[in-house]
Amino acid sequence: MSSHAKWLVAVKHIPVLMRATMQIGHCYSDDVHMIAAADWLLAAQRAGGGGGYAHSFHLLYGWQPPYPETTGYILPTLLRVHRHTGNALYRESAARAAKWLMGVQRDDGAFADLQGRPQVFDTGQILIGLNDLVECAPDLADIDALRRAAEWLVRVQERDGSFVRYAYNGIPHAYYSRVGAALTVAGRLLGDRVVRDAGIANLRWTLSLQQGNGFFRRLSFDDTPPFLHTMVYVIEGLLDGYAETNDHSFYQAALSFALMLRAVVEQRDIILRSQYYEDYSVANGEKCLTGLAQWAGISFRLARFSGDDDWNRLGAETLTFLKTRQIMSRDRRINGGLLGSAPINGKYMRAAIPNWGQKFFIDALLSAPPNAHPDQADAVRVPILTRAP
Repeated sequence: MSSHAKWLVAVKHIPVLMRATMQIGHCYSDDVHMIAAADWLLAAQRAGGGGGYAHSFHLLYGWQPPYPETTGYILPTLLRVHRHTGNALYRESAARAAKWLMGVQRDDGAFADLQGRPQVFDTGQILIGLNDLVECAPDLADIDALRRAAEWLVRVQERDGSFVRYAYNGIPHAYYSRVGAALTVAGRLLGDRVVRDAGIANLRWTLSLQQGNGFFRRLSFDDTPPFLHTMVYVIEGLLDGYAETNDHSFYQAALSFALMLRAVVEQRDIILRSQYYEDYSVANGEKCLTGLAQWAGISFRLARFSGDDDWNRLGAETLTFLKTRQIMSRDRRINGGLLGSAPINGKYMRAAIPNWGQKFFIDALLSAPPNAHPDQADAVRVPILTRAP
């Protein structure tokens, strides 16, 4: 698209941008926010066409193409929404998405990014969804698709357990722990020890990247400070690996990193920031809302694992902040949407609603215990008190 054409598209969407900035600040029950976010995903699927969920809605450029990677791990979320609400629309949506994914899988078993390049991470995130279908919705599952994806990941893995070939930017990443965890589950479902061992090897390689202060090396997409999104990714992968293998070293590594981030919240930042240096100093004082949704989810999860109720409090405070940032509008393209960043022009997914932010927001809402939420007066105070350091 030429620069002139982009300018014309941007002008057309200025009213949407204005509505998005005006329709925030509301805080309702968890179910109200959850259903609004899930319905946004249904709108994204309609916009994507064919069954995949649109990558995002950009406030200036509109709907983006359907994204296989995140469509894969949205599947478990919408199935959870279906079980929670009993509304068949969410299960039907997951069924269409699963069918679409089977149609875009490559002959070698891999899945590609939006540029058509096979990617380890994308394939691993879709494997999460394929695993969940086998376990929770077997009538929608395709065990052959699962097997082919898992076997491709094993073939391209390095001997040390990392992934370099077909990795983003051609470098190994600690947050690929989510791929390792997905492989351990796939190995169990397939009864394939080679696949399971490959997943464990990746998780153990991830442990080798943890530094003395809990931070992990290679958390970023490139050589810049990592976003909160990928920082929490590594915790999620290790906790998933622990849940599947009962290897306590995975749990301890995840917990030590999470505890350091909790200390940053309690001692300085109140709400976690968008990017951090390896010494936990702030590299970018904005908010990565997607990462905060993940952070709320793992906080509730750590409360269950550890019995430490302070994690529930932390998760509830983060979730309340996010609820006040969800867009509530009559415009169906943005209603229920959670922007990538706050402020709206922040570096992470600038001026866009990414579909994966919706997924993690819904997961956190469904994970929150009924008594986890602070008093409403305290809740609305959270965003007001938050200041960039």
